[in-house]
Parts: sequence; C-alpha cells; structure tokens
Amino acid sequence: MPTSTSYRILGGIAAGIAAFALIMVLTGDEGSRDLFRGAFVLLVIVGGMWWLVYRFRILPRRESFAGQAQALGLHAEEGDPQGVGRQGFALFRWSASAGDIENTAQGVRGGIDITIADHWFVPSGLTRREAERSTCVLTPAPAGWPDLSVVPERLAARLRSTFALPDVRTESDAFNRRFEVRSDDRRFALALLDARMMEWLLEQLPGIGFEVLGGTLMVFRPRTSASYDDLGKAVELLERLLEQVPRVTRAEHG
Repeated sequence: MPTSTSYRILGGIAAGIAAFALIMVLTGDEGSRDLFRGAFVLLVIVGGMWWLVYRFRILPRRESFAGQAQALGLHAEEGDPQGVGRQGFALFRWSASAGDIENTAQGVRGGIDITIADHWFVPSGLTRREAERSTCVLTPAPAGWPDLSVVPERLAARLRSTFALPDVRTESDAFNRRFEVRSDDRRFALALLDARMMEWLLEQLPGIGFEVLGGTLMVFRPRTSASYDDLGKAVELLERLLEQVPRVTRAEHG
C-alpha cells in the first residue's frame, strides 16, 4: 500500500474517532472525554509525521524531479496520475512493506513519447532507511516486440513464483548470474540479447533492468536519495539500450 494512502487511512480513522467522541462529549457522555483526547493526540502525531516526511523527504525530491524534468523538456506531475504503478512490471511487484510512485513526468524526447516514474519501496522486513529507489522510463516498445523481462537476478529471486513468462537462459554464464531473462518468445529474447547487447548490459550500473509488457518498454536504474541528475541518466539509458538493439531484431520485429 502506498505510504500516502496509509497516512490518509490512519488520519481518517483518528478523525472519525475524534468526531464521534466529540459528539458524545457534547451530549454529556463523560466517558467519551478520554476517547476524544486519545484521538486528538493520534491526529497530532499522524499530522506531525506526515509534515516531517513531506518537508524533509518528499518536497526536496519533488522540487529536484520537477527541475530535472523541465530541463529535459518534460511536464512533471505529483504522484502517479497515469497509473504507471498499476502496470504489471516486475519492479512494481516486489514484496514491500511500503512503496509508492511519488512523481511522474511526460513528454516527447528524441521523437518518442516517454514517461518517467519516480519509484521507491521498502522490501518486507526492512526499515524505511533501507528503501530502494529507482528511476523508470517508459515508452512504446518497437512494433512486434513480445513481452520480455530482463531484470537483476536479486529482483527475480523474490518474484520467481509470480512470473508468468518462461525462463530463458543465454550462453553467457556471467550474464545469467546477474540477470534473469523471461519471455514467451525464446527466439526473440536470444536474438535481442546478442553478445554485444549482453556485454553492454554487464557494463552498466548494477541494479538496472528493462521489460517489455503489453507494448510498453520500461528501463529502470537505481538512484540514491541524494541524486540530482537521475532523470537524464535514466533517459540516456533508454536511448543507449535502443542503440544496442541488433539489426536482425530490428529487421524481424521492428
């Protein structure tokens, strides 16, 4: 569940209890005074927690994200109005105690439509300080590309039971140790992941990956909480990935 939703639910519960208790107090029920005080304290605590998170984590990132998006010629929005997080990409299906897409940006760059999503989550059993953050870039996949998942092995290990696509093994042991490949079109996956493509992917920052789902291509790369240039690097990752696509794949699948 997104953290913002959790705060709204908790705040709503506390507000409801406080309102009920206040009505009881006004009608002369002396026992409701303690309930009202407790609900009021809970409201103050929830409000204080939300303000601290917003002031020192959400707001600085939102301003940085908007500034970077503007520099790229994109329009930034708060939250996830396009519903990117509801798509079935593997990165969004981690088992997490908290997570959200806090910011998105849309526009045209290099002649293609792109959406950038600012995603974070806390793996189950870990604390908020151990949240993992990724910058994701989505664009229409080349025509004819079937569904494909090329994600870090660490990510795939948590999702193996939920993958619907068959496993595909490449001829590179080094690549197989770092990435898990899944596709219902094995021939396409192996043609795309030729020696040049695999070598390039192995040279990239650990934690990157890409997927094709329902005609949409998404690439993602990890970011630190202090990163102020991640949007440009994520867009560059997408552009360079498309440059690595083998000619045979372009000829047969677009």
